[in-house]
Parts: sequence; C-alpha cells; structure tokens
Amino acid sequence: MKKKMLSSIAMCLSMALVLPGCSGSKGQEDAGVLASENAVTDNSAEDKDSSASDATNETGDSSYDPSSFNVSDVYEAPSQESSVDISGCDTFTQIVDKLEDGKGYANVTIGDADVLLVSSGTYEWEEEIYAAIDADIFIYKDGAPQYLGSVCAGGTAYPLEIADGNLYVGGNHFMTKYTIDSENMVELEEAYVSYDTDGNDTYYYKTCNSQFEDYDEETAKSRFDELFAELDNVEVIEFQPVGGASSSSQVPAYEYPGPELFYTVLYDYMIDELSKNYSDYDVCIPCPVIISEDESDKDDIKVYGNFWIFNYNLNGDVLECTSGGSYPGCIHLKSTDEGYEVISMDIVEDGADFDESAKKIFGDLYDTFIKDGEDENVREEIRAQIIANYVAANGLNITSYQDYGWDPVALPEENIDSFYSTLD
Repeated sequence: MKKKMLSSIAMCLSMALVLPGCSGSKGQEDAGVLASENAVTDNSAEDKDSSASDATNETGDSSYDPSSFNVSDVYEAPSQESSVDISGCDTFTQIVDKLEDGKGYANVTIGDADVLLVSSGTYEWEEEIYAAIDADIFIYKDGAPQYLGSVCAGGTAYPLEIADGNLYVGGNHFMTKYTIDSENMVELEEAYVSYDTDGNDTYYYKTCNSQFEDYDEETAKSRFDELFAELDNVEVIEFQPVGGASSSSQVPAYEYPGPELFYTVLYDYMIDELSKNYSDYDVCIPCPVIISEDESDKDDIKVYGNFWIFNYNLNGDVLECTSGGSYPGCIHLKSTDEGYEVISMDIVEDGADFDESAKKIFGDLYDTFIKDGEDENVREEIRAQIIANYVAANGLNITSYQDYGWDPVALPEENIDSFYSTLD
C-alpha cells in the first residue's frame, strides 16, 4: 500500500515517549528517549556534553549487537504506566474486550515479540483504513499479558509504522526506530533536528550502542534523511476502532467569534479543508499562528503562518485532544463582491523536504516563521485563548484542555472583544 500524504506537518500532541532505551557509554542518565517534538526541540546543544557538530567520531557504531545488550542497562521512566487496566486479563482478547469505545487496537510483531497495541483513538488514513499516533504496548511475559511501554508520534501525518520488524515513531523534526528483544524495548536509532532562534538547524543522531556526540553534523543529517526514507511505501499499522469509527458530538461546532468576515472565511477554510483527514472527534478548533499578511493584491491576499488544527472530545469539563496537525505555509484569498474567498494554500512539505520547501514558500519571512511559527509557547498561548473564547461564546462548562500524557491546562479568561483584530 502506498503511503498517502496528508498535507500536514505533524503536531506533537503529548508527548514524552516513555519507552525504555538502550544506554550507551554514559550510563542510564542518558538512556531516556527523546519522544516528542517538544522534547527534542528543547534539548538544545548547550544541554549536551558536546554538540554533534563538534564530534570527532564521524561514523560511530550503528550496529545493534544483542550480545552486548544488558537488561540491567535499560532505562525505564519511573512515571511510565499504562492507560489501560489489564487486571484480571489472561489474554490480549480479554484486554480488547475491556476497551472503551473510541480506542483502537492492533496485533503486530515487533522484533521477536507478538504484541498488542492499544491507542487512545484512531483516524482514517485511507478509505476504511484506520491508523493511530499513540499506543500502549503489551507483550506476553510468563504466559500473561504485561505492559511494556508507550509511544506517541508527532501527529497524524506520522502514523505508527512497522518495517522489517522495527517500529517507527516520528514527527516533523524527529524519527526513532525500535525493536523488541528478549522482552525488552530497544531504541535502535534516533535522529532529530533542532532550530535556534535565528533559524539555524542542528542535527543529532545516536544508536543503541552510541551517543549523540559520537556523530558529526553531516552524518547526523544523513541518517535523519535516511530514517525517513526507510518509510517510503511502507504500510501503516492498521488499527481496529473500538465501538466503530464515528462519535456523536457533545459540543457545538466551532465558529469564529470575532467580527471580521475575513477571518471567518480563513477559520472556516481551516476546519473544512484541514480537518477532513481526521475522524472521531467532538469538535475541531483551529489555531492559526499568523506570521504576516500581504494585502497588496486584493485578488491574491497572502496570509503566512503555521495553521494548526486540534480535535477534541469532551470528557467532563475537559477538552481532551485526540488528534491534529500543523500546516505551515501560505493561504491565498481574494476579495469578492460577497466578501472573501480562499483560492489556494501552499503547504510546507513533510520530513526531509521541510526546510527547503519552507524557505521557498516563506522567502524573506523564513526566519520569522522558524522563530515564531514553530515556537511552542507562542502556539499554546494562542491555542488556550481561542479555546477560552470558544467556550465563552457558546456558554460551555469547560475549564481546561488536555493533551495525551500531559496535565490539563486551565483556560484563561475570555477576551473576544480584544483578541481578534480587524484586517486593515
């Protein structure tokens, strides 16, 4: 099955990856896995003993040697725990029978183990083919199912995939490859790229038997690109949705609460076009991080930014994020007698082509895009305010939103009158 591109750059929904990794020469404190775009972006060069660009070993040892793998060296995050109660379950089937509607499951083989993957939700990757970006992993130990760890990818453009018996967990800025050996999760390879405030990129790479500082910049970037290339034409893991693939909405659909027709059209476009690849959620709430607007040509008004969408299910008074993605690029609109109309959208490409396509689309605005459009703090401030204003506009009893694996975030006070500005 050929992989279908979703025209999205992945978001990082949750996401600290909590699978144990393989420690190298520096011991357990360095063996924790960088699991999310949040984690890898914050893990800057100054946080390391030495950066990849200063490395002296240009090749490193990328081989995985089971004979050198010591179970006692495996680091397992102390906060690691399953979201699924498997007490009293003697088989995978009994675990599946206990799952709540809306979750998903898949039976796959990773390394030398047959495993059960349980996801917090699924989405339609291709027609009637459902994928997932997160999973609790269960294996059989001593004849009974046991929890091994959890993974979470960077967004729905990067579903969980298996190639040659290895599990791939990735995002726009990272890719990690795992196997299971003798009932232990082993991080075979990890590569990621981080950007400083000036938009300069730095690539990092390590293996089970080496550390980030063992590879120079050129080698790290090469392995980063090669890990993404390994997934060309690979089938995604097909998950079975529990209780069916649809859900009934408990909350009203999002409507732009500001007075400007221009932004009403922009927000509607994001919901109608960018969320159509997702399913099984109560409400889609857009989060545009706008970098610049060019109104010089009324037949081609250009809005540059990182156009995020987040999908939520309501659980009590908390909006729980189930999926979403970022779509950085430029939305083109034109002024008409009736108002405004979106005519097209240029979207930055995924993976290894991200940087080149971003520079082409953003041009002189590229550095601003990297600094602000890719800034998690900027995004989260806008996101929280948009949700708060949505809640206020609809008179809802919602107090917070929550990403998988993270604590709920309390909503700020609404500021509909001042948050949305008029297009001059």
